[in-house]
Amino acid sequence: MASPRYTLNIKPEDLQPEQPKHEMTGKEKRENFWFYHKWHVIVGIVAALMVFSFVWEIATQVHPDYTIGILTTTGVPMGTGEALAEQLKPYFDDRNGDGEVVVSVMEYTIGKDADSIADPNVQMANITKLSGDIDGGESMLFLVDDMEYFQEQYMLFAYNDGTSPAEGETPDYARMGVRWGDCPALTSLELGASENFDGSQGYDYQTFLQDYKLVPRVYTGTKLEKDEDAAAYYEKAMSVFHTLTRQ
Repeated sequence: MASPRYTLNIKPEDLQPEQPKHEMTGKEKRENFWFYHKWHVIVGIVAALMVFSFVWEIATQVHPDYTIGILTTTGVPMGTGEALAEQLKPYFDDRNGDGEVVVSVMEYTIGKDADSIADPNVQMANITKLSGDIDGGESMLFLVDDMEYFQEQYMLFAYNDGTSPAEGETPDYARMGVRWGDCPALTSLELGASENFDGSQGYDYQTFLQDYKLVPRVYTGTKLEKDEDAAAYYEKAMSVFHTLTRQ
C-alpha cells in the first residue's frame, strides 16, 4: 500500500484510468474549424471580392476618345450631356483603338456671384474638376454660355484658328468661339428634350443651346505642346471644331 505522504494530494478522479482520446468526425472538425476561424474566412472572402471588383472595374472601364466640356453659369437641363455625347459621335473617330467611339461630355456649373450659387460645396467641386480638366488636357473643345466671364476667370480659350490671345491684351471675342445657332451641323442634331418628374416634356435641348458658343481651349504656349499624344488629340479635336462650325 502506498504511503500516505505519497497520496496526500491525489484526488479520487486522478486515480481513474485514462479515457481513450475522442477522435472527431469530419463534421465535428468542420464545425470546430468554423467556430475558431469563421471571421478570418469572412474577412478573406470580403477582401478577395473587393480586389476582384477593383480589377473588374479597371478591366471593363470605358475610356472616352474625346471629351467636350460644358461651362455654364446657370446649369443645363438634365440629360443634356448624354444627348450631346450620343449625337456627336459620328463626327469623331476611335482615337484609342478599342473598337468603339466614345464621346464624354463634362458639365461644369460655376456661378458668377452669390445669388447664382445654389450650393458653395458644389461650386467648389466644379471649380476643382475644371482645374483638373484644364491641367490634364481632357477637353479640347468647350460649349460656353458666358464667354467673356470664363475667359476673364481662367484665360482658357483660343481663337477659332487655334492661336492664343497675346498676354495682357483684351481678347477679340468676335474671333473666339462660334454661336451654336449659327452652325448648321449643330442645329441639325436630333437632341430631343429633357423630361420632367411628372413625365411631361421639359426643356428642348436645341432651343436651350442656341446661344452657347463652341470654342477651342488654348494650346499654344501650354505644356500640352510638348506631349505628343496631347498634340495629336488637339489636332483631331480642332478638325472636328472646324467641321461643326462650318457655316
